Amino acid sequence: MAKNDASAEERNKIIAELTSRFTWPIEEEFMRELFEVISDPVRRKHVVCWPRESSGQTPGFGRYLHEMAHALLAEQVHPQFSHPSFAPGTDPNLRNAYRPLFDAALDWYVQAVLMEIAPKAQGEDIDARFKQSASILRQGGALPSLEFVLDTGLALASFRHWRGLEVDAPGKLGQIVESFVRTDPRKPTLFGMHGLVRSLMAVFGSHHTGLVHDKDFERWRIDPVKKS
Repeated sequence: MAKNDASAEERNKIIAELTSRFTWPIEEEFMRELFEVISDPVRRKHVVCWPRESSGQTPGFGRYLHEMAHALLAEQVHPQFSHPSFAPGTDPNLRNAYRPLFDAALDWYVQAVLMEIAPKAQGEDIDARFKQSASILRQGGALPSLEFVLDTGLALASFRHWRGLEVDAPGKLGQIVESFVRTDPRKPTLFGMHGLVRSLMAVFGSHHTGLVHDKDFERWRIDPVKKS
């Protein structure tokens, strides 16, 4: 989320609005190495891990809201909305290569939560990312990586969805934008996220993914596309 000048009072109101939506208890742990929010579906609780102040890893307000929105979706919809969980035996190289794709799909839904709770700050973030992406596209040339393509596609799709303005995007980037806008982020379901992830992965054409059951939990599996 973009940096904004929200007052302490405004931030407290936003946090109160967000945390009031949780049913599971929210616990805090301090003096950890990194900031993270862990959603535990077995114990039905969330743990906010705060880093040491000297670590330089203290999150900004936007990062905190973003991670808490993940936690809320994990509680209310499905644990996969916290962070992507992969089936045992998944090739680490494939998992790392496609991780930005799963993250982008989750962020599509997180944005919708934040647009309800902090519309001004989240709207500013959407506008800023669109301007940055549009500027890069105007310079021409190929986008450098899968992660960059997905981030750009997410930025363009977000601007189109929330601001109601059409955005021209060439080639695979246009397909990615269409994959996002066909999915209603305000109606999060595991089925919907599954469809979005599969649609995004189909743009690249080398692999496909599906959910498999493992220890009473759905996890992602990535397989190569079979050549005919």
